Amino acid sequence: MKLLKPVAFLFTLFLLFSLGFFARDVLAGQSPDLQAFQRLTQTEAAESSTPVETFETHFRNILAKHGESTTKEKLRYAAMTGLVASLGDPHTNFLEPKVNERFSTETSGNYSGIGARLQQDPLGAKIATVFKTGPAFSAGIQVGDIVTEVDEKPVAGKDVDQIVERILGDAGTPVKLGLIRTGHTGLKELIIIRQKVIIPTVEEKIVSGDIGYINVSGFSEPTPRQFETAVLEYDRMNPAGLIIDLRGNPGGLLNAAVEMLSLFVDEKPAVTINARGATDQSSSNPLSPSNSVTLKTLTGRAISNKYPIVILINEESASASEIFSGVMRDYKKATLIGDHTYGKASVQELHPLPESASAKITIAKYLLPATGDISRRVDEDGGYLSGGLAPDIRVEIPRDGEFQLAIPGKDPQLDRAIQFIRQNRMN
Repeated sequence: MKLLKPVAFLFTLFLLFSLGFFARDVLAGQSPDLQAFQRLTQTEAAESSTPVETFETHFRNILAKHGESTTKEKLRYAAMTGLVASLGDPHTNFLEPKVNERFSTETSGNYSGIGARLQQDPLGAKIATVFKTGPAFSAGIQVGDIVTEVDEKPVAGKDVDQIVERILGDAGTPVKLGLIRTGHTGLKELIIIRQKVIIPTVEEKIVSGDIGYINVSGFSEPTPRQFETAVLEYDRMNPAGLIIDLRGNPGGLLNAAVEMLSLFVDEKPAVTINARGATDQSSSNPLSPSNSVTLKTLTGRAISNKYPIVILINEESASASEIFSGVMRDYKKATLIGDHTYGKASVQELHPLPESASAKITIAKYLLPATGDISRRVDEDGGYLSGGLAPDIRVEIPRDGEFQLAIPGKDPQLDRAIQFIRQNRMN
């Protein structure tokens, strides 16, 4: 009899809880939610669910409840974005199909289009650069032209990426552009046949009479060949010096940087890659031999330059830019002028995913031959504390002055590089 009283009490408590749970739905004029009650009373079973089962359950519930305001694709992309964001690594990213396509274009260095860079404009998109080897140049497109129509459809007010998507297409197909040009009355119309275009990442010119200047905007597949052509051309001229501008260069392909270094450094270690999870060996050699690999420059490619080389850097110089700059200084092949670099000392690997998406995942850390680790360190607010490459000669860009990139007299960092070369020329 004494045993039945606790049992009766627990049964009564469970009955009251059940009535209270269902009363919420009844008062709201709805049928009792038996599934919700079942989920609530099966905690132990839920705890035994695998992460995949848990995700699938919530995925279906969210899609059912918010089916009108979302899609399966949006939910999947959001889930992947949140998954990689939870790692706290700004360089591990999920790339949606469109983003992945742009990334692939940047690294491969070629695409089908007209051969021009566009920037946002209230009237449509302004032509910022025209590639000399592209169909836009042959058709007479000029820097400063404003694209207001694509295939006779207005594009004013649209995002520049949307306008670019309309202009891109298969090689051999036509696209009709409506342009506004300064000094030209009315709308100028041009039909351009799309072609395979190799994106130029290297631009060169002569500054201050006899000093070679090479700007490298990124490290993609065609970059080493473009860079080698420019370097060999200047080397034959026996210039007073060479300036390599890597300011604003976010990096790119590691192998491209190593191949470009081979023009100056012959068969020497360029970078040591330390795989994630490698154990420390000592303070002087923090790499685990079983989890690291050293990439060397190529043999027999280096030029015998007899002139000073300056590399211009700033905080937007990152990744492959830092490898190139750091190795050149470590082997005393160049002097760094400008501001400190970003400090990206990690290596990412691209993993293809369904639907043309991909995940870019950090797999390793790299160290330079003499400089070692250049990892960026920040405060609680994300502000820069240390890391990156410190310049040999620090030159800041004044905020209140007129600045024009790579224009002598209006670019203090370039001016200081020219001065350094004049003072240290060897020929």
